[in-house]
Amino acid sequence: MQNDLEEVLSSYEQLITSINDNIPFISEPISFLGIEFTIAEVVLPVVFLILINLLGNLVRSFLINKVLGKYIEDRKTILSIGNTTKYIILFFGLLMALTAIGIDKDSSLNFALSKTGENPLMFFELLRVIFLLILLIFLSGKLKIIFVKQIMSRYSDDLGVNQSIGTIFQYTAVLIGGLIIIQSTIELGSLNVLAGALGVGIGFGLQNIANNFISGLIILFERPIKVGDRIEVGQVTGDIVRISSRATTVSTNDNISIIIPNAEFISKPVINWSHSGRNIRFHVPVGVAYKEDPAHIKSILLGIATKHPDVLQTPAPDVLFTEYGDNSLNFDLLVWTSTYINKPTVLKSQLYYLIFEKFKEHNVEIPFPQRDIHIKTGNVVSQK
Repeated sequence: MQNDLEEVLSSYEQLITSINDNIPFISEPISFLGIEFTIAEVVLPVVFLILINLLGNLVRSFLINKVLGKYIEDRKTILSIGNTTKYIILFFGLLMALTAIGIDKDSSLNFALSKTGENPLMFFELLRVIFLLILLIFLSGKLKIIFVKQIMSRYSDDLGVNQSIGTIFQYTAVLIGGLIIIQSTIELGSLNVLAGALGVGIGFGLQNIANNFISGLIILFERPIKVGDRIEVGQVTGDIVRISSRATTVSTNDNISIIIPNAEFISKPVINWSHSGRNIRFHVPVGVAYKEDPAHIKSILLGIATKHPDVLQTPAPDVLFTEYGDNSLNFDLLVWTSTYINKPTVLKSQLYYLIFEKFKEHNVEIPFPQRDIHIKTGNVVSQK
């Protein structure tokens, strides 16, 4: 591959020379930042990038319309793969264009960032590592989407499990790929100074980030929570929609996204409504007057719960006679549901509406607080 690149660059230099020899007005040298170049050396890379962009669009269109549709059903995944392929072509085209115009390791713009060691860290080497790491993170994110939606979905219907495995897959790819990129691009000895500074930075300024990252790994491997779970932590109640390396995104019933640091889920008590399943039991307290028959009240409440479409019949609903209250006989209607796990108040409201109508139909009295006031009369003895 190195020989092929050298041949391409040699052909490019021959083309530049030919243009400069045959078109005099664009062969005049121009100096900028100590670098001399001609108009042709500027125009040709721009034309090359335009052609690369056209090639990327053609490949993207071919993949989306001719190839990927035969194997992948999700339109978003198809578009994501097509766009990613185009960006990769543009990225390597840009690298070739920069190399062609002389912005490479031998350029005067390339300088040493550290003076220690036999192989100092060069500026372009650092830029190359940063570009490759960004590309690696970008590609690993796209591969995670494909892995979760196209592979894991065939073997598991649990979205939370699939997302956890996909995230672990992404982190592993980034870790291994990052080590390969750094070792193949930079002499590790030239990183001693930067590594020492980075260690100090982590020790003092990045403690919370490191804490949240490690907490995120614990969450992914231990899985006390996962995407799709209904949770309560602190004053926040909602559904988990995303677990990232630093924080977890929770969506409330008002469609408000709350970003919670991962360390909160490790250091504080967390209520997970759906940890062991989506079937949840709700309590619906009901009070009636003392003159009512408890057996009749139980029959009415069970009839309402049995006919509600979102109340599970297995386990069956039940009614408990909880206490003799100050002003009422108190019952607790117990119902199971799997559809209103994230909207318990809505289900209770629907049941209360039905209970009110049935009590009204059967002339069941709903009590209100009553107080007896005793007024004592008599002579008031004055004191001197």
